[in-house]
Amino acid sequence: MTIESREALASLQDIADIEKRTREAICYSGSSAIFIVWGVLVAIGYATAEWQPGTARTSWLVVSAVGCLLTAVIVALRLRTRPTEGRDWRIVWAMLTLIAFGAGWSYVLGPVVPRHLTYAFQPSLVMLGMILAGLWVGRFFLALGVVGLALILMGELLSDPWLRLWMAVVQSGTLVIGGLWLRRLGIAR
Repeated sequence: MTIESREALASLQDIADIEKRTREAICYSGSSAIFIVWGVLVAIGYATAEWQPGTARTSWLVVSAVGCLLTAVIVALRLRTRPTEGRDWRIVWAMLTLIAFGAGWSYVLGPVVPRHLTYAFQPSLVMLGMILAGLWVGRFFLALGVVGLALILMGELLSDPWLRLWMAVVQSGTLVIGGLWLRRLGIAR
């Protein structure tokens, strides 16, 4: 029994497609927990800043630190089940670096920069990170980042009391809904 080169090439392409979809599904299912955690933390951050405005700078710094720590824990737990050669922390460290960078600059520039720009800066940075991750990991990240960024920019048209509510709903909602959708995609594949 011989296989023609055309059939062998088609079989190899099928195998490569299955491998890519499997890797994407594993990434999606692991990312869902991270997105949901960050969505809840962002909602807590906005609620704390609204009810205790004097502690907003510090509370957002704490939210960012807790989020980075929980992200690292979730990733570490998921990586324990994967072979050592399959581990790649670069995208995780890149996202955590973006978040830490944004948190630091938000903390430093918070008293100087107009409030509405502060509400948009860090989430826009996170959405940019998602767009960049989408270039390597999967189209869903790209789409989620673009939609989130568009909604944040739309919020810039709102005045302050509505802007805070808009940003809280858009940011936490994008992350939680994105996390639930990622879980569905990760399970469905």
